[in-house]
Amino acid sequence: MSDYFDRIEQQLVRRVEAGAPRTYGLRVPWGGLAAAAVVLVVVAIAGAFLLTLRSGPAQQAGSRSSAGSTVTLSPPLATELPTVDRVVSILRERAAAVVPSVDVSREGAHIAIHVAHRTPVARPQILALAAPGRLAFYDWEKNALLPSGKTVASQLNAQDATAIQISQGGQGAPPGERGAGSMSLYQAVVLAAKQPYEPSDDNSRITPQYFLFGTPGSGACTTAARDAGTVTTPRAHCLLSGPADTLQDLYAGLPTGVSASQGQLLTIKRGTVVLQAANTSAKQIQLSSPKAQFYVLKDHVALSGDDITDPRPSTDQGGTSAVSFGFTSHGQSAFQKITSDIAHRGQLNSTLGPPHNQHFAVALDNQLITVPQIDFRQYPDGIDATNGADIVGNLTPQTAKTLSVILRFGPLPVTIKPIP
Repeated sequence: MSDYFDRIEQQLVRRVEAGAPRTYGLRVPWGGLAAAAVVLVVVAIAGAFLLTLRSGPAQQAGSRSSAGSTVTLSPPLATELPTVDRVVSILRERAAAVVPSVDVSREGAHIAIHVAHRTPVARPQILALAAPGRLAFYDWEKNALLPSGKTVASQLNAQDATAIQISQGGQGAPPGERGAGSMSLYQAVVLAAKQPYEPSDDNSRITPQYFLFGTPGSGACTTAARDAGTVTTPRAHCLLSGPADTLQDLYAGLPTGVSASQGQLLTIKRGTVVLQAANTSAKQIQLSSPKAQFYVLKDHVALSGDDITDPRPSTDQGGTSAVSFGFTSHGQSAFQKITSDIAHRGQLNSTLGPPHNQHFAVALDNQLITVPQIDFRQYPDGIDATNGADIVGNLTPQTAKTLSVILRFGPLPVTIKPIP
């Protein structure tokens, strides 16, 4: 659930070839896979990676000029210095590949990104470069939870209306978007907090996650809205602080004048994750906005950014900028397995009625990006991903390079936040 992303600008297209020549530029309708020798699974990626930055060498730490500007970022309070140094190292690698004359250094427990005088990089671009960059693939129906706490997959044969809506979409919204069985942040966190502790090697998060909410119409909500420059929403719980991995960070994030005793503390245990609904509008929806909607999932990641190899700028056959990458051997087998499981479940759930194709979900920094379906009639045994993937759409040579750099150096070990 990142606050770094301003708009959706491009599509990540997973390409599967059955001995066919390399093909680019094909578009697939939302919600399905094309019937062709080249199979594309459409996945949107957030526009935070689309930084229109010039390439050039970065300054070494400690070589700042007296002119320029500095963005200071803070890791979680309890972060150990070796972890902070690791963040600095990753940011320095990212910056060195895409931004000229930038100095990334640790200053105590904080991180300073200093931009030299006249370097054409604005603060929002630096913040985007500092996004966590955590990519996760989920089996949608197997992990998405109903208000009862049961999984969507377990209730499809019973024709549960909410399960069908979350699986197939509803109210004009495809699966994973607002209105297709989504809920408010407060409702989602309440549901997630009721789920048991379920540690697993495929969890995206190993720590608890803490939220603090104010009651509708309370003075704490009024203060929080004023602090954020917004207005209160009648009859709605407001987010006072969170998400945070420790209580110390949670309380440190409270608005000035609000105490912990004024809020309702909710804890999400390891094994459950709250994902913000996919947003197809051009305008960013903040986590605390009443327009933001969410889904609750069991936190079992099928593939992550670690399963991507050799991301690099490229071009399609028409000369349009793109990013190409492959999969590790584990990534190939994991993608085959998840799409096979999804296809088989779709077939089983369609024996007595209309076809109900099943889906996988892709999230970036706990923001759902898309929930594409697997057509079990075309791909009854899933999809082979031995030929990797391409990223195409609305990319320039500069933004293609930036995105490949973000993927190449991997996610940050902790989420860092700007200091005003």
